[in-house]
Amino acid sequence: MDNTETNKAMKVTVLGTGIMGGGIAKTLAAAGFAVTVWNRTPAHAEPLREYGVKVEPELADALAEADVILVVVYDAASVLDVLGRGIGAAPANAVWVQMATIGVEGAHHVAQLAEQQGANLVETMMMGSKDQAESGALTLIAGGQRALFDQAGPVLDAISTKLVYCGESVGSGSVVKLACNLWLACITSAACQSVELLKGEGVDPQLFLDVITGMTTDSPYAHLKGGKAIAGDFSAQFEVNALLKDLGLVGEVMAGSGFRTDLLERQQTLYDQVREQGHGHDDVSAVALAFESPRG
Repeated sequence: MDNTETNKAMKVTVLGTGIMGGGIAKTLAAAGFAVTVWNRTPAHAEPLREYGVKVEPELADALAEADVILVVVYDAASVLDVLGRGIGAAPANAVWVQMATIGVEGAHHVAQLAEQQGANLVETMMMGSKDQAESGALTLIAGGQRALFDQAGPVLDAISTKLVYCGESVGSGSVVKLACNLWLACITSAACQSVELLKGEGVDPQLFLDVITGMTTDSPYAHLKGGKAIAGDFSAQFEVNALLKDLGLVGEVMAGSGFRTDLLERQQTLYDQVREQGHGHDDVSAVALAFESPRG
């Protein structure tokens, strides 16, 4: 079904043009939406003009005519700042889609602010990295009123291949996203450790990925991150700094429930080690450097 005409009628604003926000803006523009972007540092958004995206340096101007607003900034403080300054500038019937990983407590603060100011807000946490954002292949982990998802549906359909609905409350999607990111941290470090083990023994590390291909233990993510570790290509798809921020949010949830944290703490130690080595802005596959063999 051709949704081009429907898309053209919808005005979408993307707040935050980093790895994910920039990719989403490109995807939406290619799908025919009228896309406006805003970034705290306007110069970082300028390259998006060549994709048919309108760049607005002022937040209020970026929001003035939006039907759907995607918030793709870094953390809870940034989300609260953008909402606090922007809700009054946006149309009253606009749907705000909070997409940043901000944790359960952060999600509750955001939901409370939106309710106090009469904004229509849902959350859709993202699973995927730069490539998925730029190809409309994200998985969205959603929480909030179903009617608002229907209203924003064409936009969300354009950037994702799957939406998992977690409940009516904003925050229900956030806790599921944290569980997924803990798993992501573990599978990345495990794949990279296996790669480095073979490197250290003088064996072709690609053999590890060849063996698991098609098995019940196989994972596309293991191939993606293990492949980057083999190539020594740590160009960022998901930054070490961002994962460590998310693991900290996982720790907050665990601390509140008395859940054991030993596996989490080990992951934090590994990723923090490579951050201390200067790889905070590199891809999470840089965790491979924590396992380099002295004989490698």
